[in-house]
Amino acid sequence: MHKSVFTFRLLEPVTSFTLPNAPFVELSGKRWVLTEYAQISDAPVYTCISYGWGEKKTKNLLNDDQLMSARTLPVIEATINASQSPENWADNVQFTSARDPQKEEAGRAAALKASQAFWIDALCVPSQDPARSACLRSMGEVYSAAQQVFVVLSKSCADVFHQIRHAGRLDSTALFILESDDWITRAWAYQEAVNSKALYFILQDDESTLVSGVDFLNAVVTSIDDYKKFHGIDSVNWAKHHRRLDSLEVLIADYRIADYAARSAYQVMSAMDQRVVERAEDRFFAMIGAIKTMSLDIQGDESLHPSEYFMRVCEAKGDYSFIYSLAPRSEVQGRRWRPVEGKLPAVQPGLLIFGGGQEGTPEPTHLQLDNMCRLIPSVISADGLKATRWFMRRNSEGFSPDGIASAILERLQTIGFTGCGEYLELENGFFFPQSKPTRSDDIFVTISPDVQWTNGGPGLLLRSNGTGINDFCDVGVFVGRVPKLGESINVG
Repeated sequence: MHKSVFTFRLLEPVTSFTLPNAPFVELSGKRWVLTEYAQISDAPVYTCISYGWGEKKTKNLLNDDQLMSARTLPVIEATINASQSPENWADNVQFTSARDPQKEEAGRAAALKASQAFWIDALCVPSQDPARSACLRSMGEVYSAAQQVFVVLSKSCADVFHQIRHAGRLDSTALFILESDDWITRAWAYQEAVNSKALYFILQDDESTLVSGVDFLNAVVTSIDDYKKFHGIDSVNWAKHHRRLDSLEVLIADYRIADYAARSAYQVMSAMDQRVVERAEDRFFAMIGAIKTMSLDIQGDESLHPSEYFMRVCEAKGDYSFIYSLAPRSEVQGRRWRPVEGKLPAVQPGLLIFGGGQEGTPEPTHLQLDNMCRLIPSVISADGLKATRWFMRRNSEGFSPDGIASAILERLQTIGFTGCGEYLELENGFFFPQSKPTRSDDIFVTISPDVQWTNGGPGLLLRSNGTGINDFCDVGVFVGRVPKLGESINVG
């Protein structure tokens, strides 16, 4: 099948080279048209726009067959006005920590140059397949190549901007106003923010509110931490009662590490768990954008289901951490470890993930998983109990191992775990499988130190069959002490 070509389009002002009959939209006193480029590298520097669509729709002025968010045009105008204001960049943004005059001037000049061309989904994504799908698979490239990304929040967030600019933090009222904005839980917002070179926040209908992403997100994190401490709320109860702000915290954490740490497939799957999409396939397109920021040659990409394309992108990058999914498994011999296309929910959402991903090597008869820690059912050690108690973050002195395991299970379920409720006791901790396990001497648990949260991580339940290629049994959640060194383990 012929490979579809990604057509890159930008919204740019009308020039003397613009065709007389080209469709246009009038914004901020100018006429703007869509300009097509064969590839992103051919395009001028540009600005991407990130925003929540909201419920109201209106006619797309550049495509009669399509509807767009009623916010689209006001959002573009807000970005144009804010980004084209020299005063905004001079007064509200610091480009260097030392305020070096030459570097500050260069930063302002680059920001202003990028404000002459814009990418926004409602106008720049082609309306028909295969061009539409090819574009959506390339969102990571679009946003990571942009000079800057502008997040435009709704008018209801005016007090949020006022407090951040004048106090550097938010009171509880402003914090919960921010929580209600559609952008906070939009699936696309995650990849748009974490892929940005430079992130800025503005308010719709007020172009003077420009705030750097670093300042904005630091203020949010500080305010959430202050609120938790003042009210004595731990992270689990916070996630239970404030899922939207909790998902924003995950986004902020991933945004902060984007420049120096790899982002695993499992990390993205977990972060996307509570995020909102209009179309089911958009969740996968957003996930693809979060892990793929350059072109990859994926065989048959035009006809692949977005979830299958996501897994193939992960495989091309050498990251098999999508294996820690609740999805049904393939029935093909040697590939029974592999999820089938469809939903790929993380076995445990809601926990911040560390590590670059699950390295592996595919073979015709199995998958070799690298740096895996083999854990055998056993009586839990004092060291393991210490790690499990830390995970609980409450006084558990006097609890039996069974009592600790029950308390951990309750904590995991509070933040989204849907397993069977049983557990396997291991020397290092406890493993909670998704399904009721068949207990025998040949089963064992394996986890990766390269895909973990603090004192735990997702894991696999495998069965040794004497061939060196272990049978896949289940996925689950491990809580305890994660060993630092592992071995290669084969799974069929």
